[in-house]
Amino acid sequence: MAEFSSDERMRKISVLAQDFFDRVLDGEEPFFVSDEAKIWDISTDSPEELNRRCSEYAGEPVSLEDLKQPLWKLLPQLNARRKRHSQ
Repeated sequence: MAEFSSDERMRKISVLAQDFFDRVLDGEEPFFVSDEAKIWDISTDSPEELNRRCSEYAGEPVSLEDLKQPLWKLLPQLNARRKRHSQ
């Protein structure tokens, strides 16, 4: 039997995560996203392409270092940046 890491933190931001997946992942829909998952774990795009898309989503440049964070940390940060730029 396969064992998965917890997704407790990702479930807390499920609406935000779904919005991000819809806008950034270009049709890729992850089946399961654990709390340990990083963007490279859920997409087949190149780091450069993911960086470009995340920067576009956030409305400001995002570094590759930013993208090394688990998604449960990264997505709220990107969303905060989006809100700053939409005001």
